Amino acid sequence: MKVLIVDDNNEKTRDILAVLISAGLSEDEDIDVASCAQAAARHLKDNDYGLMILDLHLPIRLSEEPRIDGGSFLLKEIGRRKELRRPEHILGLTAHDEAKASAEPEFNKGLWSIVKASSDSSEWKEAILEKVRYLRARNSTQEVLNQVKCDILFICALRKPELTQLKKAITSNWKEVILPEDATAYFHATVPVSEGQELNVICCSAPSMGMAASAALATKASLKFKPRVVGMTGICAGREKEINLGACLVASKTWDYGSGKFFGETDTESARFAASPHQLVVDPIVQTATEAIMADQVMLDGFHDQFAGNRPDRRLSVTLAPMASGAAVQADSQFFASIERQDRKVVGIDMEAFGVCWAARETFEPRPVFFVCKGVSDFANEEKADGIQEYCAYTSARIGMEIAKRILARA
Repeated sequence: MKVLIVDDNNEKTRDILAVLISAGLSEDEDIDVASCAQAAARHLKDNDYGLMILDLHLPIRLSEEPRIDGGSFLLKEIGRRKELRRPEHILGLTAHDEAKASAEPEFNKGLWSIVKASSDSSEWKEAILEKVRYLRARNSTQEVLNQVKCDILFICALRKPELTQLKKAITSNWKEVILPEDATAYFHATVPVSEGQELNVICCSAPSMGMAASAALATKASLKFKPRVVGMTGICAGREKEINLGACLVASKTWDYGSGKFFGETDTESARFAASPHQLVVDPIVQTATEAIMADQVMLDGFHDQFAGNRPDRRLSVTLAPMASGAAVQADSQFFASIERQDRKVVGIDMEAFGVCWAARETFEPRPVFFVCKGVSDFANEEKADGIQEYCAYTSARIGMEIAKRILARA
């Protein structure tokens, strides 16, 4: 971030420089100084400034005496002359009450602030320091985002096993992307897809399971990185006799199975739940990509064989079918019978899919294509098959990456 100091008082300028340097700015690279309005205008013609610190009692030209309205004059010039680049923020400084009163109408137009600067007070220095720290933190985030491209954003429910296995499945050249005001750990990698072409991938995991956590993560990550495709990989529960353990389920549509209304006394067995789900159907391009992968058994066998860990005995398969989401982990063998009333073809349930898909659907234009691809690690009954969770997370990531590549190849 560059700062322009406009002040004809050398002693005060040195004090301002000391504050800016203590905030981490470089005097040689980040700070310019002008002693009059005319000199400041020359700097503004050639540079973009995140902050201009403007003395209000200022000469128009170096050969002239300071004027009460010198700072206001420069503000008016910035608004009038198109060749002058407007600073992102302006902070007025003055020890003169008359100059402050003269400048306030012009400063109020831009919602800029004026700080009373005097030799016997340090409050104005603290105000400058806090302003610079705030702007640097915000600008450093934007600078990072400007350097990171994103074609595909992968959202995972948890760091283990989902995110860990996704990173192993896609590539080994991940680099962490640190955003100063965001506690989430994002990882970026470039993945070659053909000669001379590559895709930029970002992946991250929510701090906890559930639709709310994953939807919040998908929302902020989509707004920051602006992906073309948003995918979720990981593990889910499957419907016994409809899909095998270890198989990969790609959601043809998803919804919140807890959406509806209870009738009667909710704390008695007479209570009745009337479901009212809003189903999100995937884009036809997701169906086309998934069906192409379903037909490529050689590729699926390769994914199965390349996993270095506990694997199911049967071959890896892919199913395109409805997946419902809810707020609780299910370990009830009769659970799918109740969900079947909402969609008789439901094959899987999880705790996040609908939240991620809804977030991707509601983000800014151009909206990304979204999909959910999860491995079946149990049947939502009392017999949890935790031993294949890593396999399911790994193979769903391999398949998810193939789906994303095919989507972008057709886009």
